[in-house]
This record gives sequence, C-alpha cells and structure tokens, in this order.
Amino acid sequence: MPMYLPSYCSFRMTDIWRSFVAQRIAWTCGWGILFHESTVRQERNEHDLLKDFSDEVVGYLDNHKIMEALSALDLKSGPQNVADNLFSCYGQLIDLGLIKAEEMSLLKAWIDDVRLAVSGLYEGK
Repeated sequence: MPMYLPSYCSFRMTDIWRSFVAQRIAWTCGWGILFHESTVRQERNEHDLLKDFSDEVVGYLDNHKIMEALSALDLKSGPQNVADNLFSCYGQLIDLGLIKAEEMSLLKAWIDDVRLAVSGLYEGK
C-alpha cells in the first residue's frame, strides 16, 4: 500500500501519523504490518532537541485520541476502497484540528498521481 505523507502537520509527527492511518486501513483490508531492521544508514543532521520536543508535544498529548478516532471510523474493506479510506482518515485528523484542511487537496493530487502511475504500469508505459 502506498503511504501518503501528510504535509500540514508538525514535521516530527508526519511519519507517525501516516503510520496510524496506514495501519488503520491495512486492518480494514485484512492486511498485516511487518516491521524489520533498517536497511540503510542515516547520517543525522544536527537537531535542536528542545525544538524537536516542542514539535512532538502534540503527538504525546493526542496520539491516543487519534488512534481512538481512527478506530471508530466506519471504513470500507478491500483495496478498491483505499483512496476513500485515506480521505476518511485524513478528514478525521482535520476534524480533530491536528492537520489543516489544505491537506485534502494534496491528498487528492497524490492519489491522482498514484492512479496514473499504476495505470501506466498496467498499460506497459
């Protein structure tokens, strides 16, 4: 499953909240999640640890609320519903005030691009 990375939230939360959405949709489709060790070595850039912490506070305070809200959504099963489920999940994060409403136009553009890329693969392009 392609994993959309949200843009209108704290950079420190974007990959974490993406994983919450992906996991919720995967469960709806009956898919498992697999974790394994890193396959790359990252050379870290310098961080301001206090700024990082400040940007992460929203996650510490709201991650449980996000998980509950995503769990309560009535999503449709099956791969054909992944796009609709993405809209539902990110709509919920917008309703919670954690992501700005502008996210939806980026999500739509991303889904359109993925569909175009997949159709090109099937057409041999």
